[in-house]
Amino acid sequence: MSDPDRPLDPTLVRELAAWLEPAARGQDDTVAADPRSTILPTLVRTTGSAATAEALLTQLAGDAATDGLLGHGTTIGEGGMGVVRVAEQLALGRTVAVKTLKPGRRDPTAALDLLREAWVTGALEHPSIVPVHTIHRDDDGLPAIVMKRIEGVDWSELCDDADAVAARFGATDLLQWNLEILIAVLHALRFAHSRGIVHRDLKPSNVMIGEFGEVYLLDWGLAVTVGDDRGGRLPRAADATALAGTPCYMAPEMLGPEHGGPLTERTDVYLAGAVLFELVTGAPPHAGDSAAEVIASVLSSRPTLPDDAPTALAQICARAMAPDPADRYPSIDELQRALIAFLRHRGAARLTALAHRQLDELTDEVGRTAGDLAGQRERVHRLLGACRFGFHEALVAWPDNAEATDGVERATAAVAEFELAAGDPRAALALLAELPAPPVELLARARAALAEAERRQAALEEFSRLHDRAIGTRTRMFISGVLGVVFISATVAMAVADGDVPMHTHRGGALYSAGILVLVAALALWARESTMKTRVNQRVVATTLCMFVAQIGLFAAGERLGIPLGAVEVLMLLVWALTLTSVVIGIDAGIWPTLAVSALAFVAALIWPGARYVAMAVTTIAFTVNAVALWRPRAA
Repeated sequence: MSDPDRPLDPTLVRELAAWLEPAARGQDDTVAADPRSTILPTLVRTTGSAATAEALLTQLAGDAATDGLLGHGTTIGEGGMGVVRVAEQLALGRTVAVKTLKPGRRDPTAALDLLREAWVTGALEHPSIVPVHTIHRDDDGLPAIVMKRIEGVDWSELCDDADAVAARFGATDLLQWNLEILIAVLHALRFAHSRGIVHRDLKPSNVMIGEFGEVYLLDWGLAVTVGDDRGGRLPRAADATALAGTPCYMAPEMLGPEHGGPLTERTDVYLAGAVLFELVTGAPPHAGDSAAEVIASVLSSRPTLPDDAPTALAQICARAMAPDPADRYPSIDELQRALIAFLRHRGAARLTALAHRQLDELTDEVGRTAGDLAGQRERVHRLLGACRFGFHEALVAWPDNAEATDGVERATAAVAEFELAAGDPRAALALLAELPAPPVELLARARAALAEAERRQAALEEFSRLHDRAIGTRTRMFISGVLGVVFISATVAMAVADGDVPMHTHRGGALYSAGILVLVAALALWARESTMKTRVNQRVVATTLCMFVAQIGLFAAGERLGIPLGAVEVLMLLVWALTLTSVVIGIDAGIWPTLAVSALAFVAALIWPGARYVAMAVTTIAFTVNAVALWRPRAA
């Protein structure tokens, strides 16, 4: 781009001015006024040019009687009633197509049908509808339609040939190319419907694809009007009650009004859906081994696309081919928009399909019984992440993708169900919380399971607290130390005095035991916040109290039965051993050293009764040391 602020070379300007003077003579005003205007070439007349023009005018005058057509050449198409041949239109020096009646159909009725096709086509000036140039009479006085010659190939020859489509048009996605062709055909149908005309014979063989990708909807011979019949030139839909059309594509109402109502624009909607069906499956929707079977298929109109067909496309096809016209798309325009939306969202649809395959894997994994729960959970969450990523990416490209939204919900609910079955309702609820509308029944079960899990957890925590040996260790150590000092003092005193003290009687032993019982109860009451807080402490206090109650009973029984006091004191060592056994079994196994000493002391007292006080003192010292060492407070 030149710089407008940069000065031009004066020499260059002078040279260009000298060249421009003869080259643009007579165009000075145009160049000066508006350089963007077209400069027309100067007319140069020659003797030869004038003679050529006069000859051409003479030829045109001579060709007027034959509309300037020079014979009919090669046949390029043939239908039910007509044949199309190539001809030369001399007036314009171009090749055209001329449609005339077939030899076996050259009668007034066929001639009227051919004229009506010409009138219909001539009334529809659209890029995808072949233009009609004129109508003239042939040598027999019957009509012939002069049309634009279309060079190309029938769509039916390309719609299932991916290699040919790629070679001709460079399209690598056959389905997308076919849908784009169908959308172009629907443009022509929309235009025809806007003029009140229904085609009634839409199929791939009635569509031609030009050499440069042009799309033409051909063969309007069955077209009818649902509006103004234009002075009787166009056949009316209300009068078209006879069976007509291509059976393997037919809508039910094309069999007659009694099978689905009158012909309307929705009849073409059905035919477009039938073409769509063929594009997806490779075959028309209605088939059978006989005409009756084909007609029966038309009446039922329940074609089913294969499972691997895109879901959205299957839904479009099913709606377009609904047996009841009221259930179809209300217009070709609506169908066309649905197809355009499908193509626009096809990338998202592919992501959705891939994510659905991963969802199937996830569902299989969730339903599988596995011994390795941790490994299975890792696989389940890996698949969940993969399929949810796919669904979310699809939703980014297509926010209204209901299939992807449903996939996210199904995947999340499946893993929530898995976590619930695996005993982790909290994880299940965390997953369900990500859904805007989680399944009500699953949500209720997850909440109930969480409440039950929390109840069990609270019970376990309470049980753990009640049986926590670390709680109240200071209190247990203190009480054990106090009792140890008292017992050691008493037993040492008894050993030194050799039992010769005023209180050394059955009744004195019972009173001594009762005093210790009161002391233990008082200490337990004083430290009740610790002694009553856990089952361990409660059992220690209860066991200690029971032991002294047993001692009181033992002394009382000895006095009542006349058992010597020494024997009762030896048996008291047995009570201690049994009490320590219950402590080791039910409270704290760490007391086992004291139990061992107590058992040996009892055996020694049985053998040497005179050493019973020493045995008592040794047992008491062992218990005090053992308890203080075991229950002393430890740093966290």
